[in-house]
Amino acid sequence: MSVFTAAYPVGHPNPDLGAPVIITNHDAAAEKRHTVAVEVSDALMKNRFSCRYYLPKPVDKNIIEEIIDVARCAPSGNNMQPWEKVYCITGAKKDAIAREMVQANQETPEAYSAQYLYYPAGPIPPQYAKRRFEFGKHFYYPLHVDHGDLKARSRVSTRNFDFFNAPVAFIFTINNVLTQGSWMDVGYFLQSMTIAARARGLETISQMAPAKYQLILRQHLPIGDDEIVALSMCMGYPDLEKIAQFSAKQPKREVSDIIEFFDS
Repeated sequence: MSVFTAAYPVGHPNPDLGAPVIITNHDAAAEKRHTVAVEVSDALMKNRFSCRYYLPKPVDKNIIEEIIDVARCAPSGNNMQPWEKVYCITGAKKDAIAREMVQANQETPEAYSAQYLYYPAGPIPPQYAKRRFEFGKHFYYPLHVDHGDLKARSRVSTRNFDFFNAPVAFIFTINNVLTQGSWMDVGYFLQSMTIAARARGLETISQMAPAKYQLILRQHLPIGDDEIVALSMCMGYPDLEKIAQFSAKQPKREVSDIIEFFDS
């Protein structure tokens, strides 16, 4: 049973009767349930990481559908739900796409491009450039790759294109006439998938890199001409041994550096 069950009152005008029920009384039992719910939800977020190592264990289709069932409740402007399509690829289909992307990345990367810019075309503002540089130092150190070794870094980045050997990969698209607001809504959807996956013992990593090879993806998937390939996500059961060996915790900004209060 979910730790959220019977923790909060029903407030939705048309509640999902299969979802956790919410109560308003503040007796000791209810308070305990609230405490447990906070601990679980905080742990799901605070212990989240980008997983790059997975066990060769398949993910049941029913679990994937459960995760999408949760994520579809993510907020979106005027309920537009702009996550146009989620293409779930596994098995031989995923392996074939991965082989072609890896080959293209090794032989003719200049022949491919994404349909949008993830980073600015010009200089990145200093505070963001510094954080990106610091990410590189933390990321490459356990891999014994010098930050200035471009060839070694390229070999490491190639793993993006075989989906880090995860058993499941998702390709997300958005309609090409939608703008920034809808892209933010897609972010809500992805975050919801990430948390729902973690609650089920799975880990994920979101990737922009495969979007560069959207022409290859279109050869294998029925992606419409009006769809922009936005990004992908890998999902699977984490290989905790390799994660402990090769991963480094990335620093996050302090609360005081993020929020500023105004009350008068």
